[in-house]
This record gives sequence, C-alpha cells and structure tokens, in this order.
Amino acid sequence: MAELDLLVRLKVPDTVAASARFALVELLGHTNLSALDREELWRFTGAFDPEKLLPELLRRTSRFVNPSKHAHRRVDSLAGLTPPRDDGGTPVGVLVSKRDDFAGRDALAYCRNTLGLTEIEGARYSTLWTLWLTGGDPADSARRMADCSARTPGLLANPHCEVWELIAFQNLRMIR
Repeated sequence: MAELDLLVRLKVPDTVAASARFALVELLGHTNLSALDREELWRFTGAFDPEKLLPELLRRTSRFVNPSKHAHRRVDSLAGLTPPRDDGGTPVGVLVSKRDDFAGRDALAYCRNTLGLTEIEGARYSTLWTLWLTGGDPADSARRMADCSARTPGLLANPHCEVWELIAFQNLRMIR
C-alpha cells in the first residue's frame, strides 16, 4: 500500500500560530519557545503511485492546496522530516490528530466520489506544530507545551478529542 504525505502551510503569516505562541509564552510561561509554525498534514493511503497522485490532486482541486495562499511539500516519511524553515533553537515537531478524524473521512469521500480517485483507500488529517526551543531538554519542553491534561500548562492538543506525538527534526527519529 502506497502512502502520500502532503504538508501544507500558509504563504502569509499564520495568525493561529502567532496566537498560540503568544499564549504559550506570555500566558503560560514557556519562555524557551523562540518560534512556532503550523502545517497541515494530509496523509493518503491506497493503491496508487505517489509521484502521479500528487500532481493529479493539485491539478484537479484546490481543496488541499490553494495555490493563491498555500505552499506545500511532499515528504516521504515523518521520520525524515526537515523543519519548514530555520529559526534558531532546536526544532521539535508536535503532530496532533483528532481521535475521530471527520476531516479525513470527508476528504476520502471527496477524493473517491467527486474526483473519482478510487485508488485512494484512506485519508488522515493532522496538524504539525514546529516549536523552536532554546535551552534545557527540548523534548520535555515540547511535551509540556502539547499536553494540557492533568492541569499542565499545555495548549497544542486537547486530551479529550486529540492525540499527539513528538517528532525530532535534527536526528531524524521519533521521540517517545
């Protein structure tokens, strides 16, 4: 089964990421956060050639990438991911996914029923937050910023409806 991972980000400044950074630094006290970026991850699975599917999706619809406002990149694996930009500090990714992925199910139905791309058998939607952290243990800092269960001062994932995992950029391995 083939897999296509498509990361999509805004070309203009992201006000959602700016608001989240403000809340994390100014309201929750995470002063070691030097920058924060947000990208959408669309993961498609099925019996297709990823090299052919991506241009087909980009040509036939602007649902996933609107060329007027989005930049995109295809990645082979999250384990081999590079940060979207270099902003100093240590980049750590926080991948946040809904437990019940309505957006993914809707995207799958759209691809199969509207576009006729029946070779796509699965679609998932997630948000990838990239945190640039200074000092201390970056993985521990990212965990504290993501997790808001048990009254911790986190923000990026709602434990009632989302799951999250950390992704290390520099050493190209998943952080557990």
